[in-house]
Amino acid sequence: MKKLFSYCFDKWWLIPLFSASLIGLAFIFDSLWFIIIGLLVLPISVTYQFAKKGWKIGCLTGIAMLSIIALAAFWFFLQLFPSPDRIHRKFSTRYENRNEMQRILGVEIPKFSIVSSEIQHLNGFDSEIKVKCILEFNSLPDDKFYKKLDRICSLPIPKAPNKNSSLFYYGLENIDRCWSKDGNRYVYDRNTDFGDKFLHSQDAYFNFEMERGSKTAVLTYGNY
Repeated sequence: MKKLFSYCFDKWWLIPLFSASLIGLAFIFDSLWFIIIGLLVLPISVTYQFAKKGWKIGCLTGIAMLSIIALAAFWFFLQLFPSPDRIHRKFSTRYENRNEMQRILGVEIPKFSIVSSEIQHLNGFDSEIKVKCILEFNSLPDDKFYKKLDRICSLPIPKAPNKNSSLFYYGLENIDRCWSKDGNRYVYDRNTDFGDKFLHSQDAYFNFEMERGSKTAVLTYGNY
């Protein structure tokens, strides 16, 4: 370990390269931890180079450090003022994922393909966003699936809220039902959820609509 430490700092360019790689990973994975670790090792490297290699190598390492800090500052700028594509990608990665969708809906749905997913409304200043997503099931849901939804839609509303329930949620004033039925149309609606377990914030909403006999469903989600 001591030899590895010594080798990394003796090669003045190795630590800046490692740090720059971490900053690059932060752009890919959108993780603050890569930024923190990448910036923490730089002052140690610069101090070591000034102490052991002299001012020339120390200055060279310092210039590399400033360049990497500028790159990190650009990452923070993107966090503060994200592009519409970046915002869309952040939300779609979560809500258009089948496992997450099933966790929220409380029922298993057939595998599907995303036909379209578009931002309908975006106000970054107030953190407002509305995304409409059309998905197509690989196969039609069977009768067993719809019978299960019929039973869910007829369940009595509980007297006490349960933050772990995917079928009911505590709204602004009352306990509200998530699944409802109108003829052959089934709707799952969850919004301003004070449980904060299923959606990303208390101002979020998630609306899923499907019709019996159809292979398509419409998902609308976002933030008020």
